[in-house]
Amino acid sequence: MLADRSLDLLTAPSERRLVVLLSSERSGSTLTRVMLGEHSRMVAPQEMFLMRYSDYRAFRNDVPVAIESLVEFFELIGQPRDAGAIDTACSGMSTLDVYRWLLRSIPRGSYLVDKTPAYTNDGTTLRRSLALEPFYIWLIRHPLGVIESYLRMLFRQRYTMTPAGLGRRIRDYLVDQLTKSVHELPPAARQREVKWVIQQTIVREFLATVPADQKCVVQFEDLVRNPEALVKRMCAAIGVAFEPKMLDACRIPKVINARLGDPDFSKRDRIDATMADAWRRYFTEDRLARATHKLMDAIGVVRDQA
Repeated sequence: MLADRSLDLLTAPSERRLVVLLSSERSGSTLTRVMLGEHSRMVAPQEMFLMRYSDYRAFRNDVPVAIESLVEFFELIGQPRDAGAIDTACSGMSTLDVYRWLLRSIPRGSYLVDKTPAYTNDGTTLRRSLALEPFYIWLIRHPLGVIESYLRMLFRQRYTMTPAGLGRRIRDYLVDQLTKSVHELPPAARQREVKWVIQQTIVREFLATVPADQKCVVQFEDLVRNPEALVKRMCAAIGVAFEPKMLDACRIPKVINARLGDPDFSKRDRIDATMADAWRRYFTEDRLARATHKLMDAIGVVRDQA
């Protein structure tokens, strides 16, 4: 039976398509995913991680939490399945056949949005996706925006793990250290900068091999400053009509697993334009490496004038 089923899945139907959202962590990918998911023709579960693996068994063994995203996928399309049912259906399948199975589950003319920042860590994952001929969205955020968001999350996690009696002093110390970093990037920030450069380079080199009508590049800063124009551009590139409800995504409470997306997203009730420049309170661009500046210019990140 499995062999017959696999033969039936060799080709993903062209009237159903995969959309792969590529970005570094802390780049606004959860916001983008939720906005796309509000479209009547798009299904956008939490981070799937699936494309990182050659087969379903490896996926389940390495990231067991990600089954929540597949369960959510079936809930979103009104065909509830629990983890056991999904495991049974996908047993022995290659990753590509799992995607084809998921695509066959959605209505014709629909899109499955796969948003997983970890995909940008290696070219093998991205090349694996080519067989499905997806549409790629490259979401880019200013590296200092990524760094500021990452450090804020890191410090908050450390603070919440601290005994109550020490909380105030440690919080004040961490805030002070972050403020002082305007003169130098702390080690955690420098590590995140290096990762940003590596990830953007991998995506840039990969997308250079993808036809122009199969991809679009968007900037996080444009998304939060002028969301309507940016979302309309994404919709046009994908090939669907813009739907105004996509701009109201933040007003609808979302339950997000901290390991499958931004846990702070549910705390926001609107798209906040100030997120575009939050990093300016703590950092200046002159502290970024020369290689980072060069890459920013190459991929269209707007820099401050010298």
